[in-house]
Amino acid sequence: MAFDNCTELERWRDLSEFAADMNRDGDRVRFTFFVSGINLIADASRTIYEGPRHRRGYSSINFGGAPDDVHARVDFMNALHRDGHEIASHAVGHFNGAFWSAAEWARELRSFSDVLDSVAANNGLPESARLAFAPRRVVGFRAPYLATSPGLFAALKAGGFRYDASRVSPATAWPEEIDGLWRFNLAPLKINGSGRKALSMDYNFFVSQSRAAADPHRQELFREQMVATYLDYFKTNYAGNRAPLHIGHHFTGYQGGVYHEALKTFARTVCGLPEVRCTTYEKLADFMDRLRPETLAAYRQGAFAHAAAPLFGAIGLAP
Repeated sequence: MAFDNCTELERWRDLSEFAADMNRDGDRVRFTFFVSGINLIADASRTIYEGPRHRRGYSSINFGGAPDDVHARVDFMNALHRDGHEIASHAVGHFNGAFWSAAEWARELRSFSDVLDSVAANNGLPESARLAFAPRRVVGFRAPYLATSPGLFAALKAGGFRYDASRVSPATAWPEEIDGLWRFNLAPLKINGSGRKALSMDYNFFVSQSRAAADPHRQELFREQMVATYLDYFKTNYAGNRAPLHIGHHFTGYQGGVYHEALKTFARTVCGLPEVRCTTYEKLADFMDRLRPETLAAYRQGAFAHAAAPLFGAIGLAP
């Protein structure tokens, strides 16, 4: 389970508290946060950034607000990183890079590292506002709008990244390593109780269910459909070939925040079940790196020992 953009301070606080509560009795859940570099640039400092093919000081999403807002994000990121959650890259200016060259992507990735390395200096903050980890510790990437180009993957590999999470593949597909990068892809899902489809991402549910318009009268229905859809996804893979699940959400409170609540319900339901790990993409990359090719081939076929009796009944799922 991962999050994009990561702007709203209230959501940083909410997820920090939720994760702490989930892990109070053990190691149940770890999240990945695909942070936009723009989140760490205060409005008054916007001219330090110039994205490929765009004017200096421009971004397609809001800059970081006041310096104190940036400082608060740094504090949340440091605390979450200390607790085993992952900070990953969502580039800087949230631009569509579908036609960018490898050099342009490399420039954007360097800008991201520079932003992380100079948060205090860029925003006139005390040295205590530094991130507690080096930019090289960021090993994962998801492209804004899921917009990639061939140049992206060359730039990621050259930049020392280990995985990309910008593409789409079938729900039961195991990750592939292509040109030295693990591909952790979102999945196309059938929305439970409807004839519609959506990627395993909150914004795509928002578009599919309501054409991206707030609909207070149906918000509870939308929440229930998302929970049921994610549980269908989980049940299929848990009882099948155990391909990892990939769920992406945003900090934005689409549809009155009901998708946030749906994800929490899903996490409470499945995280901590036997043979389930709700972990970061970096830890998934570690796991994939340890698999021998013949072992991964067997996993893709579902050829491994399963739990004797999956606990579907305990989570309200028919076997």
